[in-house]
Amino acid sequence: MVPVAYAVRPEEPGDAPAIEALLDRAFGPDRWQKRSYAYREGVAPVAALSHVADRPDGTVLGTLRFWPVLVGEPGRPALLLGPIAVEPELSRLGIGKALMRRGLFEAGRQGHDLVILVGDPAYYAVFGFEPAARFGLVMPHEKPQRVLALELTEGAAGDGGDLRSVRAAQATPPNMTGGEN
Repeated sequence: MVPVAYAVRPEEPGDAPAIEALLDRAFGPDRWQKRSYAYREGVAPVAALSHVADRPDGTVLGTLRFWPVLVGEPGRPALLLGPIAVEPELSRLGIGKALMRRGLFEAGRQGHDLVILVGDPAYYAVFGFEPAARFGLVMPHEKPQRVLALELTEGAAGDGGDLRSVRAAQATPPNMTGGEN
């Protein structure tokens, strides 16, 4: 393949239509049915960690986003990585790896401790991801062998637990014991 000139940069609001079209091309229009999308519903991605790879003319070639999630009780903060996508005809040129390296570097630099994703174990092992089950982390209703985790800070997974949506946690009423809060 011929090398492609591109740069990885922070995502801008105007990139959204190109990103959505890219995600449809990369994953198909039924991508919304994937379990990981339930954790993103009604929640904004972490803007400071959202990146695109684009050509000098501004054409978006790849995208990477992270979403806030909670793990276990009482709900330790973590990041859900994804989707990461590259124009299908440009796969295997290193664009996805460049996005991953930038995203994980920024996540650590900004003080995030734990990253979870659903994906191919062989591909993500290169970045240090391991089976989430090793840390006691569970994404309900997802194939356990595809749920992976990376501790950016040793011990960040704590005692493990189920992955929960930030939105769902906010919608859960507080435990009412009759006392004042």
